[in-house]
Amino acid sequence: MLRSKYQMFTDSLSENVFKTKTQANPIMLVVLGYLLLIVIGTGLLTLPQAASRPVSLIEAFFTAMSAVCVTGLSVVDIPSTFTHTGLWIIVVLMQLGGLGIMTASTTLILLAGMHPGFSHQSVFLSEFTQEGSIDAGRILRAVIPFTFGLELIGGVVYFTQFESMEMYDRVFCSIFQAVSSFCGVGFTLFPDSLVGFQYNPVMNITTCILVLAGGFGFLAIAELRYLFDFKHKEVRRLSLHTRIATYGTFIVIGVSIAVFAFTEHNNLFSGHTFGENAQSVLFMTFSSRTAGLNSVNIPDLTQASLFFFIIIMFIGANPGSCGGGIKITTAAVIGLLGVNRLLGREKTQVMGRTIPNNTIDKAIRIFVVAIVVIGTATLILLCTEIPSGTRFSADSGPFLEILFEVVSAYATCGLSMGLTGELSLVGKIVICGVMFIGRMGPLFLISAVAAKLQDTAYYAEEDVMVG
Repeated sequence: MLRSKYQMFTDSLSENVFKTKTQANPIMLVVLGYLLLIVIGTGLLTLPQAASRPVSLIEAFFTAMSAVCVTGLSVVDIPSTFTHTGLWIIVVLMQLGGLGIMTASTTLILLAGMHPGFSHQSVFLSEFTQEGSIDAGRILRAVIPFTFGLELIGGVVYFTQFESMEMYDRVFCSIFQAVSSFCGVGFTLFPDSLVGFQYNPVMNITTCILVLAGGFGFLAIAELRYLFDFKHKEVRRLSLHTRIATYGTFIVIGVSIAVFAFTEHNNLFSGHTFGENAQSVLFMTFSSRTAGLNSVNIPDLTQASLFFFIIIMFIGANPGSCGGGIKITTAAVIGLLGVNRLLGREKTQVMGRTIPNNTIDKAIRIFVVAIVVIGTATLILLCTEIPSGTRFSADSGPFLEILFEVVSAYATCGLSMGLTGELSLVGKIVICGVMFIGRMGPLFLISAVAAKLQDTAYYAEEDVMVG
């Protein structure tokens, strides 16, 4: 009975949410809201009270874009360029950007038909729906205490580590760092990011927990809350989405730890103790997926580590989170599609379930769009950021540096090899565009798949030789 009602509910959403062309598209409202927030943030950051020196329009726009899209790339030194007023503006932009993307993406995941486990359906329907429609307000009211609660705990812990600061700076820096870490922005008030805290276990563990929580996905965390039924003393069944998100997250983390430790054992980690190296490996493993904070100097890494970080940034975090990238579940679905085809299966099956074709189609769209955007932006920057006619040897070429920057922008990660501040005007505009597309693009694709396609006619089939 419950399952049939849930199915009728999701079917009615697919038919009615995008029912007419004259109705306002929810995702367009999200995009327009973000654009408005970026414009307002740009205007505020150009005010004399917000900066210690005159800030150009492109510098303010780039900073606002990076904060709202929770990226963390910057063309200026944040703590020395902006006053306390400007820094508070950035905190608000980061917080609104993080809350907005979690609420919007969670809503659209439900609209696209994410099926929670059977025992969780009544909980999800009661918490996130109102009279047959997804209630974004209820989702926001659930996201806010979750976000502020974790940020408050993180801020208190950070406060204990900034003992050398004056009281106001200590409080503000704790708030700024907690918001930045949870939302995965990557901004800090320190000139070297968190390199100065490289071997501080309290800072490292706190930041890793905030980054993991902010990038895990609100729906997955909400479902895990009800994993144990203490009344009946049993473990409830999780949805396929949450299982893939959870297993995928820890697989990516585990592989990242092994690869990063191996690629840097004769470089950064040479001459340090096991405990020191373990902290650096864990911090960069958690942060490189989506947060953009770094406890080691990125340009000092080996090319193998840099290339691996590009892959990890491209994969990113989970849906319904502050994190970016194509998402772990998207990469998992594409990988499972390949495995099932190699095994000769027509359907994509995993964990006793079959993944719907529209979900596979959505994953492929997200992957293809990401490749096209990253490839195009990289090509443009190779033309604009390198003097015409310049030739580079294989070991000194800027290709990896530019590709790293573009993938970091698209994945809204924020790590950089130092190129951001040296970008030309065209380069800054391109990176801004990539950040916005990387933040909003997947939501467009999710909303497109949420609506049922009306095309019923097809052209005649004709085979093509491949391979």
